[in-house]
Parts: sequence; C-alpha cells; structure tokens
Amino acid sequence: MDFNNYTCVIAYVNQFGAFAPLVFFLLFVIQAMLPVFPYLILAAAGGFLFGFQQGILLSWFGALTGASLAYWICRWFGIGNFLNKYYIRCGYDAGKLSPRAAFWTITIIRIIPVVPTPLINVGAALGEVPFPTFLLASAIGKIPAAVLYTGLGLALFQAQDIKTILFIIAAAIFIMILAKYAASQWRRQKLN
Repeated sequence: MDFNNYTCVIAYVNQFGAFAPLVFFLLFVIQAMLPVFPYLILAAAGGFLFGFQQGILLSWFGALTGASLAYWICRWFGIGNFLNKYYIRCGYDAGKLSPRAAFWTITIIRIIPVVPTPLINVGAALGEVPFPTFLLASAIGKIPAAVLYTGLGLALFQAQDIKTILFIIAAAIFIMILAKYAASQWRRQKLN
C-alpha cells in the first residue's frame, strides 16, 4: 500500500465501506505515533472522503489520540526513569520545567510543524510535562493543521472554481503569519 499517494489512500480507506471512518481514524493514530506516511496526504484524503467537518474531526481526534498514546507508552515503559538518571548527572531537573512554558512550547511547535510529532510526544513525556498540559496544548496546536490540510484536500481535489482554492491558500498564509506572530510574542514574554 502506497500511503504517499493521495489516490491510493482514498482507495484503501474506501474499501472498508461503513468502517472507513474507523480505519481512517486508526491510520491517524498510527501516523501520530510513527509517521510512516505523510499527515498532509492523509488529512487531504479525509477532506475528500468525509467532507470538511467530519474530515477535520477524524484527523484531529486521531492525531490527538495517537499523540496521547505515544506519551503514555514512553511513561509506562519507564524510559523517563532511564533518562532522569542521565539528566541528574548533567544537572538537568525536569521538575523545574514550568507547566505554562511547556504548554506554550508544545502549542507553538504543533502549530508550526518543524519538529516531528513523535519527538514532541516523547519529549513531553520524558520532560515530565503533566498530561493535562500536554493534552490541552496538543489539542489546540493540532487544530490549524487539521483544518488547513483537510480543507486543502477538499478544495484542491473537489473545487470547481479558482476562488475556493485561492481562499484556502490565503487561509494557509494567514495561519502561518498568525503562528509566527504567536511565536514572537511567546519569545518576548519569555525574555521579560
């Protein structure tokens, strides 16, 4: 199965009929834990297959579920205990990490997708970020990508007019500018 091909993803998910939304959700859970296929293609396929609202909901909730599972797997297997011994030797105390700083860091790096999702999940778990902080920051941070990529899939592959495509592109640019502004505000606040 070639999950790097938009039409292959659509054909694969469609073959499950009434269970297609569940399969799509599970693909997002897997993608959030181990990104073996691109989020963009999967979310775009969701927009095409399930429409804008259901596509967003499935991609957002699936990605959030996968991120949460990855977080807890790291915690349950005690990887944090191993690293804490290393951190203590280096003079790093994960307990000193402010939940507020962790919240904004996770939110911003989810909005501006430069750090791979698994690294965020593992980093939060090993950095002892409280789960409610991680969950809320991830939930907020994943909304723009879910909306943007699902909308792109719907607009670019079903749109009949150029206005819809231009609107989606303008919305994408606006979200990127807004994310950059939020990041600069966060940096200023951190310096003060």
